[in-house]
Amino acid sequence: MIQLPTYSKNKMKGNTAADILKKVLGHFSIVTSIDESVDLGIDMRAQLVDNQKPEPLFFNIQCKGKDSLSSDCIKTEYFSIPIKIKTINYWNQQNDTTLLFVVDNETENCYWCDPLAQILNRIPQIQNQQSVSIQVPLSECINSSYDKCPPQIVKVIMLFMVNQLENINKNIANLKNGTLSVYPFDIETSVYLLKRINEGAKRITESYQVICETIIANIKNQMREAYDYVLQLEVLDPMIVHKWCPNGVRTDHEFTNNHKSLADLQLECEMIINTFLANKSDTNILDDLIQCDKDIEDLLINLGAFLYEMACEDNPFGDNSELYKKTWGHKWKYHKSLDDTIL
Repeated sequence: MIQLPTYSKNKMKGNTAADILKKVLGHFSIVTSIDESVDLGIDMRAQLVDNQKPEPLFFNIQCKGKDSLSSDCIKTEYFSIPIKIKTINYWNQQNDTTLLFVVDNETENCYWCDPLAQILNRIPQIQNQQSVSIQVPLSECINSSYDKCPPQIVKVIMLFMVNQLENINKNIANLKNGTLSVYPFDIETSVYLLKRINEGAKRITESYQVICETIIANIKNQMREAYDYVLQLEVLDPMIVHKWCPNGVRTDHEFTNNHKSLADLQLECEMIINTFLANKSDTNILDDLIQCDKDIEDLLINLGAFLYEMACEDNPFGDNSELYKKTWGHKWKYHKSLDDTIL
């Protein structure tokens, strides 16, 4: 009998999963496969694309294939994937984040997670282990219906990039130690390095200021949008609005989960922003800004839903499609869309 190489089921499963994942990610990124002969724990590398233009946002990929969802996965709502500690350490060395994907070959759904985020604080403690279990939640899923990168993945990529500042600081410390060692840099090299460090620090400070201003501008824009909803409600049908909000829409406390009215949020928002502008280096205030942003988004969702319902009642045959997109069909930062909630 002629001997031939075998194409194992596991190999077939893995190749099928890789093809599915490349197809899905290919809708919003450039995916490059890594040579299989270099099997160090990274199967592919991707670069995000926006409006047909490559973005300076990269991520590495480890892909695992499954024939279907097991009963254990459905029960726990996540895959449990063993990853070798050697692989974890290799991911931790990379300049770009590594995402772990589990592909259901039957449905072509691709589930993902940020593996290092789950164990980053335990990496020194797990070095004596052979492997560690990583959970890939069923809630984080993409498929061929996605034509744009999910914001959660963009967030993971950017957080990893920012965390690289820690490594930059370590390298700068090494440079500093080099100037003090028995093999010091010459004066010209030392001055050059000092200038580049100073220029980099200035750019980081400038970027920090711009990001702070953008955060505040976004919060103020959302607040203006909330007031615009209120004005539309007050003009639309004052009688019906008064029936549901006898004390006025601006002071009604039922439009947010924290029972904060628009007037309350306006005062709170102004106080937090003014405090932050007075001392932008106090990053603890940023947490207050996040909570403020969440409360305003909560207000917008409920106000918008109320406005949409009132608009449909006032003119059931009118075109409210744009208002629908901004309210019921909108994809929010912190909350599910109302359509997703209903489903």
